[in-house]
Amino acid sequence: MTPSATKDREDILNHIHSIFQAYLRQDREVIRRTHTRDWTGFQGPSTKIERGLDDYMVNAEKSLSALRGRGYELLDTEVQIYGDLAVVYYVARYDFRDGEGKAGAVPLRSVDIYRREAGEWNQCGSHITPVPANSAWVGPGQASTASKPPRGAASITPQTLSPQERDELLAARKAVWRAWFAGDTRELRAVLPGETIAIDPRRPEWADRDAILARAVDFSTSGAKLIHLEFPHTDLQVYGDVVILYTTYSFETESDGQRHKQSGRGTEIFLRRDGRWLNSGWHLDSGE
Repeated sequence: MTPSATKDREDILNHIHSIFQAYLRQDREVIRRTHTRDWTGFQGPSTKIERGLDDYMVNAEKSLSALRGRGYELLDTEVQIYGDLAVVYYVARYDFRDGEGKAGAVPLRSVDIYRREAGEWNQCGSHITPVPANSAWVGPGQASTASKPPRGAASITPQTLSPQERDELLAARKAVWRAWFAGDTRELRAVLPGETIAIDPRRPEWADRDAILARAVDFSTSGAKLIHLEFPHTDLQVYGDVVILYTTYSFETESDGQRHKQSGRGTEIFLRRDGRWLNSGWHLDSGE
């Protein structure tokens, strides 16, 4: 993550903290200021799309009137930044006392939309709801150091892909390899997310996406080319939108009129985003 991206992430998370803190203080002015005038989204009891800051404050007032905040904790966060927009996922616990003074806590999950204007991040949309009652979470009276709720908990049980889905995944895997051998950095940027990490045979250092792209360009500009590529055996472990491939591979390249064969084993991680399979990491070895 670049220094600027790290700062953006910190600024956005600090902004979320400031919203929670404003609710604890019952500070309506700060609550209004930390949301844009065109804020759009859903709050826990919403039965319609809430449009605008005034709509947001209607439900905010209901919460402020019914619950007196005692504390909170962000249990898990994920920030994805796209230029001047950001999508933030979080799970949190909000501690409160109700109108009768009884202590309680509510587990929350949210997707927030942030927009940068004049160099400052502000929340322009959100969908926040309580975590389903049958889900594990950190409840009142439990230590705040308790384990985080597992990400994608509904997908922890191993699943299977349909024949069509399996074919699409394996085609996507082959396309990644072919793009690498062709030095097609445009395609590689599209199929390798920014967090990709690769461990390749006979290379002591791990590679991030930039290093992967550089190695692909070095191969293609050397004059070498791919002659043959196959994956004799592949097994899958499917966990929702994340799939782990255990595979054997074999390929043949040609350079300076000479052909070279190489084979080995690999573990590859694929995840499905926006309907497309992306390759977020791999570990290859010679099989020896």
